[in-house]
Amino acid sequence: MRNKRLKHLEDIRIKLFEELQALSSEKLNSCIDGRWSINQILYHLWLAEASSEQYIRTKTKYPDYLISVSPLTYLKPKIVEFLLGLGIKVKAPQIVSQFPEKIDLQKINEQWGKSRKSFDELIIELKEKKIDNKAIFKHGLLGRINLKLTLDFFDFHFKHHQKAINLLNK
Repeated sequence: MRNKRLKHLEDIRIKLFEELQALSSEKLNSCIDGRWSINQILYHLWLAEASSEQYIRTKTKYPDYLISVSPLTYLKPKIVEFLLGLGIKVKAPQIVSQFPEKIDLQKINEQWGKSRKSFDELIIELKEKKIDNKAIFKHGLLGRINLKLTLDFFDFHFKHHQKAINLLNK
């Protein structure tokens, strides 16, 4: 990967998948107290990133219509992190919270790896077109965000759900 930030995220993802390889299918797919299973969390994380990329690719086909990011937008992620740190729950959008009947760890790993490579290529394209600082993505809570804030979200989102995975892995 050419983008250092995405490479770091990918290294963390690979490490997690290596740790989870030893778990049984039952452990990976068991839901406790109606909460998502480890595989459902992983599927959600992958799907959130993959659908974000699709949105960005569509949105950036028309670069003349992209707007600048408001300086206040940089404050919103901190507010969201603070609220989630207090234990306030945020319901995931329906599109990233519906799961197939069977989720295979290896398949998610492969799909996510491909998605990350594709996103790395997208980053290069955005930088070449000089639109990486524009509002390329519309996040449900954060509003219109640029590439940096999108990668910040991917990082925070992964770490947020990694805590739940670690609890389920005990």
